[in-house]
Amino acid sequence: MDRRALERLGHHVVSRRVALGFRSRTDLAASLQFTVRTLADIEHGVRKASPGTYAMLENKLAWAPGSIDRILAGGEPDELVSSLRRPDPSPATQGYALRAMNPNALAQVPTEELLLELRRRIIDPRDRRQDAWDEWGRPDSGADSGGLDPQGAWPDEV
Repeated sequence: MDRRALERLGHHVVSRRVALGFRSRTDLAASLQFTVRTLADIEHGVRKASPGTYAMLENKLAWAPGSIDRILAGGEPDELVSSLRRPDPSPATQGYALRAMNPNALAQVPTEELLLELRRRIIDPRDRRQDAWDEWGRPDSGADSGGLDPQGAWPDEV
């Protein structure tokens, strides 16, 4: 194996690790159940790893299978997800990180983000329902006055 090809792979791995928000080699190695030494050797182009190690690394870096072989042959990796986070999502685009672009995308999203997204999806519809109830009970709203009022009582019959 050409040392330059391994160094090129290492450069791609480091760039992708940083792009996906892994601040340190230790964070990525822990999430892969690799030793830090194994990942350091890959990132520094010191040695070639096993096909299984490369497959796990491709999966974690959201690269299509075979991307590492393409890099070693002088090509570019195929990214399945361009990024997992945006610095300041607008309200209209919140939740984009949870729209899976590959089967393992959700596994890469931190639990805290998943819980916040779940909470947002539960709270927002509930708030919209409450707004509808508030509008429904007002005499000037033009809403049908039959049925329960917002407090849950039947209106007085006239």
